[in-house]
Amino acid sequence: MKLPYIGSDLDGTIVKNSDFKILDETVNNINEYQNLSENKLFVVTGRSLQNIKYYIKQLNIKLPVVCSNGAVVLDPITWEVYYEHLMQKEIIVDLINYAIEHDLDISLYTPTSVCSLTVAERIKTYKKLYGHYPDDCQPDFILYQNYHQLLEDVKKDTHKIIRVMYSLDFTKELEKANNLKKYLESKNLYYPSTIIQSRFLIDAMPKGINKATGIKKWAEIMKVDLKDIHVIGDNNNDFEMVSEMPFGLAVANASEKLKKAAWKVIDTIENNGVGKYLKELISKG
Repeated sequence: MKLPYIGSDLDGTIVKNSDFKILDETVNNINEYQNLSENKLFVVTGRSLQNIKYYIKQLNIKLPVVCSNGAVVLDPITWEVYYEHLMQKEIIVDLINYAIEHDLDISLYTPTSVCSLTVAERIKTYKKLYGHYPDDCQPDFILYQNYHQLLEDVKKDTHKIIRVMYSLDFTKELEKANNLKKYLESKNLYYPSTIIQSRFLIDAMPKGINKATGIKKWAEIMKVDLKDIHVIGDNNNDFEMVSEMPFGLAVANASEKLKKAAWKVIDTIENNGVGKYLKELISKG
């Protein structure tokens, strides 16, 4: 049975934004696909490796994963980094200073982890949601007491930074979010955004780096033709991946922009859209 490779987004596509869990039916369908295809399903996510350790184990992911919206390709088992696109230190310093000046919640992503404050919104959210997971699936972040300590380590090149993420309250900080986007545009940066629960998550990355470039780098590393990869997403940071790949799919709960650009629209995450699509592929052989 010849089955395609499946590059799936997580949040909003197979991981529910409400509780960060995957439907049992979806888990079962994915694992059946993994068994029949020799583990051809992999992850393409905006998250760091630390935030997906549980899903890697749950979904039996063996192939390299694309993390941080295409800035990293790495082995989920050995953590070997096959590809990374680093940001310029001067830009990172400016982004941290902007966060300090405007009282913004910011996290810095390395190829394998996240640098942030102990009181950061995302850190507290992940610890709350993943606290019941086994020890080997717990995220292990690099935490600081204040931004000035983090800034000093960035200046000393302590960390290799590939992406910066801001977390804002969607109901109270829309003006801040709009001003932030204008600032990132002035810095000539790519700034995909997603809305998860009540948070507005805005990335800052070099232009030209996105999930599509990550998939292409993945295919180059794995020596796989892009026509043999089906990609699935739901949000703005999936647009390039879904629109540029030969077989780009969107779940029915995706943004209208993404659905219009998709080769095919499948059922919603709540109705096991990805699982149903995998079953369809299996039935066709």
